[in-house]
Amino acid sequence: MHRIIGLEGGMAKPVEATPGGIRGAMEREERDGLSFVFYGRVLVLALLALYVVLTIPAERSVAYVGLLAVFLVLGLIPYLLQRRGSIGVWGVGAFLVLDTVVLTFIMVAPNPLFGSGMPVQFTQRVPNFLFLLLFLCGVALSYSPKLVLLVGAALTVSWSLGFAWLATRPDSIVTSVANMVESPADSARRLAVTLDPHAVSSTLWMIQTLILVLMTLVLALAVWRSRKLVGRAARMEAAKAALSRYFSPNLVGRLAASATPLGEIQRQPAVILFVDIVGFSGQAEGLAPERVVELLRSFHRRMAQQVFAHDGTIDKYIGDCVMATFGTPQPGPRDASNALSCAQAMCAEIERWNAKRRARGATPIEVGIGLHYGLVVMGNIGDERRLEFGVVGDTVNVASRLERLTRPLAARVVASDATLSQAGREGCPPEVLGAFGPAGQTEIRGRQGGLAIWTLAAAAAVSQDRVAIAE
Repeated sequence: MHRIIGLEGGMAKPVEATPGGIRGAMEREERDGLSFVFYGRVLVLALLALYVVLTIPAERSVAYVGLLAVFLVLGLIPYLLQRRGSIGVWGVGAFLVLDTVVLTFIMVAPNPLFGSGMPVQFTQRVPNFLFLLLFLCGVALSYSPKLVLLVGAALTVSWSLGFAWLATRPDSIVTSVANMVESPADSARRLAVTLDPHAVSSTLWMIQTLILVLMTLVLALAVWRSRKLVGRAARMEAAKAALSRYFSPNLVGRLAASATPLGEIQRQPAVILFVDIVGFSGQAEGLAPERVVELLRSFHRRMAQQVFAHDGTIDKYIGDCVMATFGTPQPGPRDASNALSCAQAMCAEIERWNAKRRARGATPIEVGIGLHYGLVVMGNIGDERRLEFGVVGDTVNVASRLERLTRPLAARVVASDATLSQAGREGCPPEVLGAFGPAGQTEIRGRQGGLAIWTLAAAAAVSQDRVAIAE
């Protein structure tokens, strides 16, 4: 039976292969992203350590390498705890906030190990602020917009507190563009104040804060957008996985991306094909249950391969019977031709299978195939608890009865005249049409008048008599 269940808005709900479904998968990706944050930290710290060793004298580089080691440990602790499942995303976020505090302190406070002779206010003029941006970019690897926003907010607050500490020192001179006069006479004084090593610029702080806020929002939006795209792709792949079990592969992509509701009730022409194992009950009687299931699976798989190879759709499996449609969910220009070719291919596949079965001493399999072309009703069938996409109508009933007719006619394939006529209008190759021969007319219970039928020319003797199909 169809397992495209819970169709809403024309698209199948994502197949929840795990308890959390798509959301659970995204959470796992987020946890993996936290590992990438640590890997990125290790790479950046290693490159910075190499830069320090190559460019700074040894007596000073040891202290800087020590600071880098501190950051490595600060990242290693949450990484190990997260791998053990001891903390979640917010636990890692707490360690990242601690990182921002330590990083800001190092960027703002004077180095206690090496006195430079420069006022502490001078730290605002060196490009230490860029390390904050680098740290924020690394957090984006977490694949978590929440962590990006959290760390961005923590950096903004900690950097602002660092500026406030500098600005409130007794020896600090706070400068601002708004406080500068326009008179050229004050240019020398303005330049002197700006170049004073004790000066700190509130304008520079505002610009840096604005950059931090904007970059936080942009990175969070980029991560959120990428999650949406991945989620959409995952849902489409889940829909394709569900559709691929029933529709031919070349239709799956179009159906998954189609804006047309798949479950919408509609009437359209199609060819219905039934293929059934003849005498299956007798064969299954002497087999173990496991062998019966194995036989059915092999039969279903072989028949489904031929259906998909000819652009058909598996509508349902009914015990040892397979119902396939050609022309659903989207009509094609060669539906009847494909159905006839599929029936012939099924017969050839059965012969190949029987050759293997005979070689190992198993009983050969015989099948009956019935085809009919006409209008069908297509859409969701069932109630809100279980919906199945299916095809119903008189055409389905007739095809099923034609399949039963293969026994008294000793033919593998019985096709209605409507199917052959439609295939002829489609320009079906002569070698396909020529394989079928007329078999007179038959009466279908519930239908008025006879139905002209055709069988494979290679089948056993064809009866020209009218044949009544028993229920």
